[in-house]
Amino acid sequence: MVLREDVRSGSNRTVTVGVVADPVAAPAEIAEHLAQELPRLLSERLEDDRVWHVEVHCEQLPPSDDRRTEMMDVVGKRMRQHGWNLAACITDYPLRSGQQPIVADVSLERRVLVVSLPALGGMALHRRVRGLVSQLITDMFGRDAGSKGTEKHRRRRLPWLFNRFQWVTPEHRDVDVRVLASRGVLRLLIGMVRDNRPWRLVFGLTGPLVGAFAFSAFYLINTTVWRLASTMELPQLLAAVLGSVAVMVGWLIVYHRLWEQTTERPANEREEAMLFNSSTVLTLAIGVACMYGALYVVNLIAAFVVVTPEVLGEYVGPGLGFGDYAVVVLLVTAAATVAGAVGSGFESENSVREAAFSYRERERRQALHATQTRREQREARGEFDVGHHAP
Repeated sequence: MVLREDVRSGSNRTVTVGVVADPVAAPAEIAEHLAQELPRLLSERLEDDRVWHVEVHCEQLPPSDDRRTEMMDVVGKRMRQHGWNLAACITDYPLRSGQQPIVADVSLERRVLVVSLPALGGMALHRRVRGLVSQLITDMFGRDAGSKGTEKHRRRRLPWLFNRFQWVTPEHRDVDVRVLASRGVLRLLIGMVRDNRPWRLVFGLTGPLVGAFAFSAFYLINTTVWRLASTMELPQLLAAVLGSVAVMVGWLIVYHRLWEQTTERPANEREEAMLFNSSTVLTLAIGVACMYGALYVVNLIAAFVVVTPEVLGEYVGPGLGFGDYAVVVLLVTAAATVAGAVGSGFESENSVREAAFSYRERERRQALHATQTRREQREARGEFDVGHHAP
């Protein structure tokens, strides 16, 4: 790595790190977090007299993978425009090298590193990105100073990073260091689900939510539901709850065509489609579960306000307590969730996709569909040509 002359000399020891991030929730938030924490971390770890400064720039980054470096090209241009000494790119676009998710790519010549958030999993994201970026920058300066193998440089390393992720040197002229996820597809899937932010479904799908609220009012004063709930065992109640969530998830997938076809696709596209389908099921299951929980709390409050113990006791039995109300509302909410699935029919397919998937996942699905369409068109033209030239 070659640093600018003003940084190497003693006259100016200020180093400016540019952080370029996708202008969406997680990357933009993490970029702002890095702007606050990174200068302190780098000063502590490098233990020299450099003054660290971080600038954040948000823009929509192009898709990239292990064979292309569009993101590095964009970040390199921004680095030259703003006069940064080095730059970090934060994206929620999943990157893969074969079957392994890419956590980060580093180009020493460009002085650029790219971090892909989905490969970092779903837990402690801020801490992992903070540690990873500071480690990679520390390695850059350690390599430049010729201290790569010294004891002082080894003490700067974060053990948990090297235990969780694999550091390799790929056969790629623009990438000098590559960090791979050790748990492969599972970590990538968890990262994709986290990036989809499934809890947004609670307010993102107004149709099912309004329908569930409307049916809750009906079932809450239905004496048949009261009696049925009071006679059900715990396994039956749990089955009713899980079944209602499954019905809502299945209805959303089928009615709004969220399932990606895996047959008649090349192997690489089939694997990507299976990853999308797994992400869809987990995202919707978590989102609908959050919706069920919110609806349950509202129904429980309404039950205590509307249904008096005297009236409920006539159908459930004497000696009512909180548990009786909780059990009745559990079944009420399950029935309302199933009925509320009908309300999703009033949502457009685009609105459901926007509520269920992140921008990057929608972009990747569209690209997969476009590839499939082009292949079908080529096959159709080939069949036409064969038929046209047939004797």
